[in-house]
Amino acid sequence: MPVVAGVDLGGTAVNYTLISADEKFLIEGLCEHPARSKEGPAICLQQIADGLEIAVKKAGMAADEVVAVGLDTPGPASAAGVLSARGSTNFVHAEWAGFDMRGGLAKKLGKPVTYLNDGNAAALWGHFSIFGGGRDKTSVSAIVGTGLGGGVITEGNVV
Repeated sequence: MPVVAGVDLGGTAVNYTLISADEKFLIEGLCEHPARSKEGPAICLQQIADGLEIAVKKAGMAADEVVAVGLDTPGPASAAGVLSARGSTNFVHAEWAGFDMRGGLAKKLGKPVTYLNDGNAAALWGHFSIFGGGRDKTSVSAIVGTGLGGGVITEGNVV
């Protein structure tokens, strides 16, 4: 059965989930791995890949069952996942400026990757899971964690 991985790159850790085609979570509890984002893209991407391998093993499945990845990161980035030259404090290493995070992870994993800013990802999740929103609804979310963020969802889409 095809599985999609959710990858949340936070300030200090990467959190993972695996979701089956019938929308069941395949990992119980928190699956977390150190991010090491302050050491630059190469090390961080390897950390993400290593953590995903651990998550897949924790779920008792094969790596090739993961057909795609959804990724979110903090800080400013383009809709395509290119990090801003004035990125968040997590991306202070010079090589992060203008780095194609979505493309870099897709290349590293050999799988398609969809990207959202973490505030937008949380807002989208909240819209459908918490607020009971549908395609005919609008919601606004404020996210407080290591940093501050948020998102606006209109008709089921990130604005």
